[in-house]
Amino acid sequence: MSEISAAQPVIDGSTRLIGIVGDPIAQVKSPLVLNPRFKMAGLNTVLVPFHVLPEAFDASLRGLMALGNLDGLIVTVPYKARAMGLVDRIEPMAAKTGAINAMRREADQSWSGDMFDGRGLVRGLADEGLSVAGRSVMLIGAGGAGSAVAVAFAEAGASPIALHDIDRAKASVLAARVTKAIPAAQPHVAEARARGFDIMVNATPVGMASGDGLPADIGALSSFQLVIDVIAAPEVTPLLAKARAAGCRTVGGKAMLTGQAAELEKFFRIGGAR
Repeated sequence: MSEISAAQPVIDGSTRLIGIVGDPIAQVKSPLVLNPRFKMAGLNTVLVPFHVLPEAFDASLRGLMALGNLDGLIVTVPYKARAMGLVDRIEPMAAKTGAINAMRREADQSWSGDMFDGRGLVRGLADEGLSVAGRSVMLIGAGGAGSAVAVAFAEAGASPIALHDIDRAKASVLAARVTKAIPAAQPHVAEARARGFDIMVNATPVGMASGDGLPADIGALSSFQLVIDVIAAPEVTPLLAKARAAGCRTVGGKAMLTGQAAELEKFFRIGGAR
């Protein structure tokens, strides 16, 4: 048997588990970011991906939540809104967003849910010297990730925020939600277009699968624009490729992932983090 790599976590009977659930799941990069952090902190904790199919979502999550050595779950596409129905307590950001991307088991065996996608992206942008304050935004996608980005960008001072989704009713609900929380962000439903905005964000899964095109017909991009795609894999999506060809500054999904890593550690109380 070959030797175990020093970078590979050793799993034994005392290992505490955190799962990440989604459909598909092969694209997730969270284990590559968080597992080395757990190991460096000397923790016997491992993040494991679980491919949960839509028709088995409730049964699968309730089964995982019943495991005695599972401390929490990270939730990804397409379950961020659906997972809210499984937790007992919803934190303020998740309530504003209408979705969760993390679930934590409490000492009394109840479950709390929170959302870190938007705050993670704002933090990831700040790490690259970028701010959304006072900048106009075209946000494509009003699902779990898009809702989180809309709220976090609004809290960070972005304005106005134009929202587009193929389901116009979903975009309208998100606009109303953001208006209630941060009216100064001037959220409104709009057709997808690049012209006239400082920042363009794709918060849909379009671009993740081989053969995907753009998330919408956005027209021409200008070199002064910042273009963001929340998809972590592939690193260069069709939208980012178009933006780079136009000379735009681009940011991929890794920024959101790394930006929320420390927040997730706090949420899961890893190593006593608060």
